[in-house]
Amino acid sequence: MGALIEKEIDALYQQARKGERRGKQVARIRRILAYLLKIIAAGGSLVVATGYFPRWNQPIGVTILVAVLLDSVTSNYKRLLSEVQAGYAYGFLYEKVSREHNRSLDPILKQIKESVNVQAAVDAKDALEQKTHTELTDGIRAIRESLAAADLKALESLALDNERAAVQHSKN
Repeated sequence: MGALIEKEIDALYQQARKGERRGKQVARIRRILAYLLKIIAAGGSLVVATGYFPRWNQPIGVTILVAVLLDSVTSNYKRLLSEVQAGYAYGFLYEKVSREHNRSLDPILKQIKESVNVQAAVDAKDALEQKTHTELTDGIRAIRESLAAADLKALESLALDNERAAVQHSKN
């Protein structure tokens, strides 16, 4: 039993590390996109407001609208936040569980090495592996559920309910 659970624990640790790397990578890409869209919207608005290039106002205005539309359609900002949170959560989970596991495992291994109360030490090691497995599984599940909820919330923002309401209100 020990070898199987150790493999599962290792796979869960790898999953947490992979989640941390993915969170950082996706966040980096979305962060760049967010800054780019913000610069286009704010910078373009500033250029139009100053009136220095009146012939360019319409193309700049269209560019601003496209940037705002792209940001809202991709729910970039909401997803950026959820990816950053998930990346941090995976990293914190990995560090917390591995630190607690190693700290608790050290005296158990010393006990086994010194042949003192070996069966009790083996039982303690098995219990520690079960605890570590449960903490990693529960932590990864919670992070995935949080990401899924954030993704669903971002997708809900794509609904055209507000636009329909505005059309209905204008007809009345």
